[in-house]
Amino acid sequence: MTRATFPRLAGLGLLGCLAVGVAHLGYATLMTHQGHRGYTRHQVRCASGNIIDYHVRPGEPGGPVLVCDAGLMSSSASWLLVADHLDPAVTVLLYDRAGYRGSLRRCPEDYALQESVNDLVEVIRHQVEPDATCVLAGHSLGGYLVHRAAAALPDRVRGVLLVDPTHPRELLHSRAQREGSRGVNLTMKLGPSSALFGAGLLIDKKGLFAFAEGSPHHRTLRLETSTVSTWRAARREWDYSYAFMLDGGRPLDRLRVPVSVVAAEATLDQTAEHRELYQEYVDSGTGGRIVTVAGSSHLSVIGGVDHAPRTAQEIARALAEADAAGRPAVGVAGSANGRAASTRGEAA
Repeated sequence: MTRATFPRLAGLGLLGCLAVGVAHLGYATLMTHQGHRGYTRHQVRCASGNIIDYHVRPGEPGGPVLVCDAGLMSSSASWLLVADHLDPAVTVLLYDRAGYRGSLRRCPEDYALQESVNDLVEVIRHQVEPDATCVLAGHSLGGYLVHRAAAALPDRVRGVLLVDPTHPRELLHSRAQREGSRGVNLTMKLGPSSALFGAGLLIDKKGLFAFAEGSPHHRTLRLETSTVSTWRAARREWDYSYAFMLDGGRPLDRLRVPVSVVAAEATLDQTAEHRELYQEYVDSGTGGRIVTVAGSSHLSVIGGVDHAPRTAQEIARALAEADAAGRPAVGVAGSANGRAASTRGEAA
């Protein structure tokens, strides 16, 4: 091999790797725009301009309805394993925020969390019957968003269940959480451009999805993380949320329905301050509880084969309690610290 040959071979090798990565990106994008087996795919154009996809697994007529919102950099697919363990009589609605899977962001304004809240409210009004027993469930950032959506729908929502939810004050409340967020911030800045050149193919090799081993949805979760659209949506949400939480967020809305929290054991072990924040969520409602899923992490609590069934049990319990109550909430009181709840049209 001559000195001139080696650079050529190295260049061809790099081009080959790039081609494989870009091909993987195209495949992942194509696969993540498909629907979910057993669900009907629906679409609604919201007042924001966003075109929102959501997926419905119909249950028994007149039965309870569960509406699920995913966490940052996650989509409706993250809830599939939990839904697999729910009674078929329950109607399950899995919602994709703008930018994830088939949902398109067409809002002409800069992003704010209220945009996602309003989109979800519109989906519920569009799909869920007014007299249905409707419970909202959210994981991570989705937990905070469904809590706000419940405040905007006092006549529709009868219960809220939050799975390891983001709290608007968590970065001020926990030094460890604040320090860890700096690494996330750097990842979010680099992620979209890296994914554009096929770097998502490398993510599969780092064990980031070990929590989902054995799940029938493992492959779907991996592919989503390879798409540019997922990274762009996540960065858009993160950029706003990061500054929002560093600034202390805003007080929690006061709800007149039960609010329960399913906590990952690892979250409470690593940042004990979260228990106090989770209790604030419970106290924002008319009842509820904190339940810790033993051995679970922030991701495995809904995506792990050993832990998702336990989360599903708590959801079933919330649905049964809401159904037994037999009546929707009437009105919304002030925020959890006494300020008036503001539920629509705000920038945060």
